[in-house]
Amino acid sequence: MMPTTIDVFQRAAQRGLRLKAVGSDLHVKPGSGCSLDFAETLREYKPCLLSLLQLHFVMVYSERIGETFFFCEDEDTKAALVEAGASEWSIYTKAELRTLCAQNRIAPLSDTELRKVYELKRTFQGRITR
Repeated sequence: MMPTTIDVFQRAAQRGLRLKAVGSDLHVKPGSGCSLDFAETLREYKPCLLSLLQLHFVMVYSERIGETFFFCEDEDTKAALVEAGASEWSIYTKAELRTLCAQNRIAPLSDTELRKVYELKRTFQGRITR
């Protein structure tokens, strides 16, 4: 099965590489951390990676949950991330984060509760609302 654009983006991050779109060029730093095989993968996915890098999002690995999450501004960015290969349940919009933060201020979520929220969101492909 072919990797998704998100898979390639995550593999670059795991290798300690920073990708940056500069016009129609894809800059990779540090270049020394990029094997010839992975450089070829980056060339193959360059158009998709350039599109992905135009989006406003943050990718974070949570040791607490043991998963990678994406935080983004809105539903349009979320849809673009899904199209690039991110799982819908791993993406949190600004509105969802506000709801989680408000709930956490009322009663802080334990590690177990946070994992349960994540599991439920994934299982039911749900959204966090008030």
